[in-house]
Amino acid sequence: MSGGGAPAGPGPALSARGARIAAGVPGLLDGGFALYVADPFDRERNPEGIVNLGTSENRLCFDLIEERLTRPDMDCLEPDLFQYPDTQGVRSFREEIAKFLTDYARATKELRPEHITVMNGCCAVFATLSTVLCDPGDGYLIPAPHYGGINSKMWLYGGLQPVHVPLSSEVTNEESHPFQLTAEKLEAALQRAEKQVVITVSSDFWIFLIFFK
Repeated sequence: MSGGGAPAGPGPALSARGARIAAGVPGLLDGGFALYVADPFDRERNPEGIVNLGTSENRLCFDLIEERLTRPDMDCLEPDLFQYPDTQGVRSFREEIAKFLTDYARATKELRPEHITVMNGCCAVFATLSTVLCDPGDGYLIPAPHYGGINSKMWLYGGLQPVHVPLSSEVTNEESHPFQLTAEKLEAALQRAEKQVVITVSSDFWIFLIFFK
């Protein structure tokens, strides 16, 4: 909300979820990003500023993206783009995603666009999953290291607690590549949980999330 006065805090005007969110402490990722935004590095204007290593952004390929987005075939305006779209995502976009993932992920069966839902960023996906699959106080297994925004959004909206599955960058006789995720590691972490509910897969680091109560 905007306007003058002190920031909203826990109180009778908020729901239980709102009071929990307002009383929470910003996560490490959010705190670090706030510091970066206040003092960003610039080679010429601010050489002593902060370099953000906590967010994956295409900062090194702007020239390639700029060239592609300025081609004539990108100048496409259709009436549908100015109206409410399919809530599952623009059909043509989902068709291209299905084609790409079928080929890139080497799917055993061709992916169908009607089975794909497009959301704005992985945090929106995790927040949605946490609210529709779980109840406050539930948990999930997640290999570490991982993107820090997952934990904060899972807790912020779903009230979920992570149980980390530590992975190592070292290659050993038992592990053939860095950050190898095995069923044994998941099983060991799962023993700290009570009941398995569902397994989902994401793309960053091939993250496995196992929700449990």
